Order: sequence, then C-alpha cells, then structure tokens
Amino acid sequence: MIKNIPSLLLTIVSALLLTSCLSSNDEEVVYYEDTAVTAFSLGTLKITYHTTASDGVTDSTYTSTLDCSSYKFYIDQLSQTIYNPDSLPVGIDPSAALATVTTKNSGTAVLNLYSKSGADSLAYYSSNDSIDFTNPVRLRVYNMMGTAYREYTVHVNVHKESGDEFSWKATDAGLSTLTSRRFVNAGSTFYLFGQSGDNTVGYCRKDGAAWSALTMATTLDADAYKNVIAQGTTLYTLSDNHILTSADGQTWTNVAEVPAIKQLLGATDQRLYALTDNGIMQSTDQGATWTSDSLDDEATNLPTGDINFIAQPSRINSDTYNLTLIGSRNGKTVVWSKVEEDAKLSQTQPWAFYSSDEYNRKTLPALSNLQVVAYDNQLFATGGNFSHIYTSPDQGLTWSTDDTYTLPDDFGLSAASFAFGVDSSNILYISKAGSSTIWSGRLARLAWANNQKVFTK
Repeated sequence: MIKNIPSLLLTIVSALLLTSCLSSNDEEVVYYEDTAVTAFSLGTLKITYHTTASDGVTDSTYTSTLDCSSYKFYIDQLSQTIYNPDSLPVGIDPSAALATVTTKNSGTAVLNLYSKSGADSLAYYSSNDSIDFTNPVRLRVYNMMGTAYREYTVHVNVHKESGDEFSWKATDAGLSTLTSRRFVNAGSTFYLFGQSGDNTVGYCRKDGAAWSALTMATTLDADAYKNVIAQGTTLYTLSDNHILTSADGQTWTNVAEVPAIKQLLGATDQRLYALTDNGIMQSTDQGATWTSDSLDDEATNLPTGDINFIAQPSRINSDTYNLTLIGSRNGKTVVWSKVEEDAKLSQTQPWAFYSSDEYNRKTLPALSNLQVVAYDNQLFATGGNFSHIYTSPDQGLTWSTDDTYTLPDDFGLSAASFAFGVDSSNILYISKAGSSTIWSGRLARLAWANNQKVFTK
C-alpha cells in the first residue's frame, strides 16, 4: 500500500524534484503518483570457506569473494517484502553489501534505518554505498510527486549450514524381536514391517511422531513383510497367495488370489508390479487382475534375491516414471529398467536388461542383503559389509562411492539383513535385523524450505 508522506519528509523529495522544475519551459514534464520497487539484486560479497588443512585433520578457513548477482530476489508487492528464495551460501558476510534497486516511474529509493526512539530515520540510497543486511532492512520508494511512498522489508537469506552436511541419529524403537524387516513410505505415515516368528508385525511413525507398534487385526504370514508396498497412502501385500490391501497397516482386506505371483515389487500412481517365475506382471485395478509385462531379454536374467524396485517420477515428462529393478542372481547384481508412460496415446515400453558391458567399469558390485532406495535424485545402494554407500545418477547404469554419505559409526561392518528407506520428508532410515535401533539422517539441503516463487496478485 502506498502511504501519504508526513509533511516533514516532503523536504527530501522536494530537493530531488528541484532539478526537474528548472528544466526548459518548452518541455512538458509528467509526474506520476504511483511507484514501487521493480527489481533488486546484490553485488559481490565476502565469503569465508571452511576446509581441511594438508594434514587432513585440522580445520582451516580462508576468505574470498562471491558474485551474488545471480541470486534472484522476489518482490511480493502484496506483503511488501523482498527476499531471495534460494539462500546465499554458508559463510557469506551480508554486513557490507552493495545493492541495486530499480523503481517504477523513477521513484526515489530511501533507507529507513533503525532508530532507538522508534521514529523514522531516513538516509539516501546509493548503489555505491554498502548496506548491512545482517538483519532485515526497511526500504522506501517515493513517487515523483513526493506525495506518497511504499515501504518494503528486505530479507537477505543466508544458509546457516552447508547443503552437503549429513549425519545419523539413533532412536531405540523396541524392535529387537524383529528379524528381517522392510521400510515402506505411504504419504505422511512411514512404516516398518518385519518378521517375528511365523508372522509379520509392523510399526509406524506418523507426521514425525515417535514409533508405535501396529495392532495387527489381520494375521499375515512370515514373508508378508517383504511384499508390503504402497500406492499413495494405500498399502498392499502378498500373504498366503492372496493380495491384501490396507489403509492403516493393521486391518487388511482380501483383493484376489494370485498363486502365480511370488513377490510384490512396488507401485506407481497407476500400476502395481509383481514378480513371477516367468517374468514381471502389472495391475491397473489395485491388484484385482494382472497382465504380463514385456521384457527385452530372457526372464532367466531377472533377480532371484535381494530384490529392490524403485519408481522415480520423471523430471522431464509428466505422467512418466523411470522404474528400476535391482537384485542378485547367481552371485551377481542384475539391473533392469523401464519407462512407464501413462499419458494418452503413449506406447508401452518393455523392461530393458542391463547386459554385461566391458566398457562400463562402474557397475554395482555383488552385495549380500542388497538394499536400494531413491534419494537426492539418485539411487543409493549398500549391503555386504556396509563399507560404502554407492550412488547412481542414471537409474542404475553406473555406480560410484560417495564420501558425503557414510553409515552410522556403530552400525557395524558385519553382513546382516537390514532395512533401508526414505520418508516423504527426505529422511533416510536404516535398521539392522535383531537390533532395536533405527538410525535416521537427512542431507541438509533437502530440509531447506521451498519458498514461494510465483505471485499472482
């Protein structure tokens, strides 16, 4: 909202208008009553980098400069705020920054500085004078008539932590009676199912609350835990040759008898996938009926153990998923992929087998108890003696170790069955069979807020 200027402030604007008043009488000068900030940017700022000294242990710092002009600032005219949705890097010093302010109709920009008395304390803005943006700064812009102004609050956001920081936190969830186990994400509820004796039992964590045991109103067989998948917030599993569905993980309803299916793999928004002795099947009616999916190679190359199914929404095409099937067969890691296209007139694509390639030297090694998840637009895999986490940026074609991610220090290096999962808040979870502990961790930048970037009013 443009506000009227108090009479004592008219002096400032009058001085700025004096030059225009002395112009030639032959020129017609037009004065506008409205104004606003239309663009805002910063220049080059000092930044302190933290690194490790040559001994590999001692922390070291050095100071440099960073051109921050590429960081876009958004101007919310409704709330009269100016801010950068993508925060400046950690280590930036915002206390002495040069700012460029563009105004509508040649409005005059003035800084309204902090005053202990609470009264307005105005200072001329100059693009050559540094401004302290450690705290929010009030910026006024006066119209050409000098009769009104609009005031904004400028927030220069700076990250407090490095985006690539990652650490684990241990939580005792009372799971020691569970042997093999599996994490399943279903919207705001994150589940852990596992084998206990001859049955499958479950735990859940909803909206970040503590883990709690599920009251199983339906008895599930011992292998049902490895078949639990989620389509949105709905769960499915395979127990005693029947597809069952549940909204809460406790009460399960029979959908269909499917003796040919030996394991449920996973789901997308439109389809469920399952593995048989002869290939892969899919269902588009919540598991009631199943049809065979085409393969571009022999079904004898499908995995038989440590089976992982990952569905990643395409970042390029809507209604499209990149599917990856990874597991072990005859002591080797095998990988299949498929592009699922659900838009109208899309053609059905077959599953593609990643055959041996002598030129690809970055394949995933054979890992016992292999677990794979999608995280940070990559695939994460671990297993074996848990010495590494492997990452793949290309749906499992090539793999590398990444020192950013390590397993918990007290997780141990002995091979064992374990669960690996990701919830809807980008938190990674890992838990080993026979342990009551669940470790959780998140890459720092995946927790950063996604600020509004589009304003329609």
